[in-house]
Amino acid sequence: MATIQQVAALAGVSTGTVSRYLNGARVKDATKERIDAAVAELGYHRNLLAGSLRSRKSRSVGLLVNNMLNHFATSAIAAIEREMELGNYIILLAGFRNDPAVFEQKLGLLLDRQVDGIVLFEGDAAWSPGKLVERSGIPVISVSSPYDSPCVDSVVADSRTSARRVAREMLRAGHERLGVIAGPQHEHVSSERLEGVREAVAEAGLPEENLTVYLGDYSRESGYAGLVDLVEGHGLDTVFCCNYGMGQGALQAVAERGLVIGEDLNYASYDYFDLASLFYPRITTICPPTGAIGTYAASHLLELIEAGETACGRVETFPDMISWQPSFTGIDPALLGGVEEA
Repeated sequence: MATIQQVAALAGVSTGTVSRYLNGARVKDATKERIDAAVAELGYHRNLLAGSLRSRKSRSVGLLVNNMLNHFATSAIAAIEREMELGNYIILLAGFRNDPAVFEQKLGLLLDRQVDGIVLFEGDAAWSPGKLVERSGIPVISVSSPYDSPCVDSVVADSRTSARRVAREMLRAGHERLGVIAGPQHEHVSSERLEGVREAVAEAGLPEENLTVYLGDYSRESGYAGLVDLVEGHGLDTVFCCNYGMGQGALQAVAERGLVIGEDLNYASYDYFDLASLFYPRITTICPPTGAIGTYAASHLLELIEAGETACGRVETFPDMISWQPSFTGIDPALLGGVEEA
């Protein structure tokens, strides 16, 4: 098996230069080419275990994810993985499927594997990592659910502001009775979105009775049932869906009933711009900043790891984006076709 000393000799550089380059440091292009050629010719493979023992770093991070099929999660994880690859770190992925016992078990397993940092993804804020994280001495970042803990930093989308903005515009357009399909209220993101809608109703001077809420469970089926309940059960013609998965179910119910959005039904939803473009008429859509959140979570975690620091309870907030489309009557023409940060 080839050694790093042989690579250095063949490339005509020092062993330290080879080591620094293989660990992510920048070197001159000519030096890089010689090292790469020597590595390829000798078939050299780094002994990562030995390097980890010397540096006391495993060059791995744990990702503890609630729902790996969630569009938000998969998009943000892709951004995290890209940043980790650039930093010469690998990710260890584990899921907990909304189960607090599994959450704690998987968190413990990741810590047992000596990961250098952890990203908690869409966990319940009530499930505090507590002493497990405090004793670990490694940085922890929570995505979507801020933890009230001095040893966890959080990164979230400003869902309350974007939901309030869309609801306010629907009400301003004259739709005084508003139906909302909302997610489980024990979860931070869902409660923030519904609270934003409630604030818009209050700001418009309307009574609480003008807001009808259907609580779903993020599934397409609950979105379908919610649309039917609000439109056929409560006679509403204006619906705001606060989750992209439920939104797909709601749109199925709309299509099956032959309703035309923007004419028979006033509608807006959380979704993703790449998916929203598939529908016609176009739908006013709030798009969470998945890429920005994933990139920030990864880069911030790497900064803490490299600095040998732990988290400090900091919360970083990113704005959603809103694409304004003629999916409800009375919308301000100046908004149409535009995308704004909310």
